[in-house]
Parts: sequence; C-alpha cells; structure tokens
Amino acid sequence: MKDLVKQVLEAFAVGDAMGMPTEFMTLEEIREKFGIVDALLDPSVSSIHGALKRGQVTDDTEQVLYLIETFYKKGGVTVEGVVEGLLRWVRETRADEKGYIGPNSLKALRKIQAGEDPRKAGRGTTCGAAMRALAPAFSVRRGDVETLKEAVWSCSVPTHNTNIAMEAAMALGFGYHVALMGASLEEIIEAILEGAEIGRRMSDNELVGASTGERIRYAINELKELHSHEEVLDFVYYVIGTTMEANEVVPAAVSIFLYAKDDVWLAIRLGASIGGDTDTIAAISGALSCLYARGHNIPDNIIEEVLCINNLNLSRYEKMVQKMLV
Repeated sequence: MKDLVKQVLEAFAVGDAMGMPTEFMTLEEIREKFGIVDALLDPSVSSIHGALKRGQVTDDTEQVLYLIETFYKKGGVTVEGVVEGLLRWVRETRADEKGYIGPNSLKALRKIQAGEDPRKAGRGTTCGAAMRALAPAFSVRRGDVETLKEAVWSCSVPTHNTNIAMEAAMALGFGYHVALMGASLEEIIEAILEGAEIGRRMSDNELVGASTGERIRYAINELKELHSHEEVLDFVYYVIGTTMEANEVVPAAVSIFLYAKDDVWLAIRLGASIGGDTDTIAAISGALSCLYARGHNIPDNIIEEVLCINNLNLSRYEKMVQKMLV
C-alpha cells in the first residue's frame, strides 16, 4: 500500500478543490457554464467562495488531515481527541472566518467550548461526520471491525450524533477501510451497506429521514440502465439529491463512484459538476475510486497546483497512516 494512501489523499484534496467553486450551483447552471468541469475553476465564479484561491481546499480536506495527525499523536481515536483536533483546526485555519465550516459542526463546537458534553452537543444530520470518515478509516488496524465502528462513532458523535448522520459516516468508514485492503467492487459495496446498517443503530438520537443504505441500493439498480455522464448526473441530482444532508451526499458520491469505477479523474469531474455540495461529493467519490483503482489518473499539473496553493505535504500524513495501520 506504499504510496496508495498518499494518492487517495491527493484524490480527496483535488476533488475538494475542484468542487469548491461550483458548490451550491444548480446542475443546470454548471452544465450551461462549464459542461463537465475539467479544470480548477477560479472561485470568482462562486457566490459563496469568492474570497478563496483557485485550487484551495476547504473543511473536507483540512479536517481529515488534522484528525489523522491527532489520532496518530494520541495513538487512537477518541471523542476527546476528535474534539481537540477539530477545535485546533478551527483555531489555526480560521475556518469560521473563511465561511466553510458546516453549520452543524460550528454550532456543536461552540456548545462544547461553552462546557456541554461532547457526546450530547451535536445533533446534526448534514455530512460533516461523513466527510471526515476517511480519517478514522485510515487510523484503524486492517480488518479490526470493532475498533473501526468505535472510531467512526467517536469521530461523528461530537457534531453529528443522529441516526441519519451516523449511518452515512459508518457506511463510508466501512467502505474506505475494506477498499484500502484491496477489496473488489462488490466487496466495497457490501461493506458500505453493512456499515450503513450498523451506523443507523448506533445513535440514541433517532430522527425522521431517508436511509443512506436504501438510497444506495436503489441507485445500484438504476445505474445499470444509465449509459452517459449526463444521464448519471441527472439521476443523482434530481432523484438522489445533492444537498448538504448526509443521506444525500453519501448516496450521491457512492453513485458517482459506481459509475466511474476506477476512473478517478472522471469521478472527481462528475462530482464537481453535479451541483449542490460538489466539493464533498467530488472528494468522497474521488477517494473511493482511487482506493478501488489502487492509484489515480489525475493530471500532474492539477495535483501540483492543489498541493502548492495549500502547502500540503501529503507524504507526511501517509507515514502516519502507515504506522497506524500496522
């Protein structure tokens, strides 16, 4: 797996940066202006990220990297470590000032800073826990399912302790983990669905909402009848949904991965073109595709620009992950 972790982090970061300028545009708006996004766009086209730089990553990538470092230094994943890592991230990156910290995460972290129990502060249903699920999945010894469950739960509960958010985060955590071990496409999907079923039962805050697992099952069948990029984008945007809600973002990202399979660059471009929460969807679908492909086909100039503008040394994080996986 040497170099694979680094490439997955590259795919995740590039997906984040590619999708940042189009975040919360509609599918039709993106289609009319850009077609299928195939380059790093200037954030001046964005109505919400105009102050950022071209190629800049957002909370998706930053939280994953901060948490990987925290878990490595503390020798494991705990609720307290997650809170410490997230608070350090907000403080050092000024994420709240930049406007890209999710509303549920911001609200929960403020409650925790005011003294509320981290296990009770967060009741978000958005995708904050799911977008950071790569960190616990990369911090648990290979094949240790019980520790994986506890790690994803610990990483979710401070901000997103609901059945809806936990189901989506656990689905991704399980999918990432088995994909890292070289699982087949069928095994990855099986793990995602197993994680979804487990995660939905792990929160004591049960809210009304559609199931991530059932939406993915539905998408698996529907995607068999779709044969073009446009058909897939229409289906995901209009049927699955691409808002910030966890039970839309994760099924949307998994759907794009199922269509793109081992074409990582295609997964990222479709994620950035889908409309809605494009940065998170592109990051997740790109990471899943990269794990399945055991590497990526992202153009070198795109990777270099994203790494340079964000001053990212991903080899450093790869070394941390390799030591945690032993």
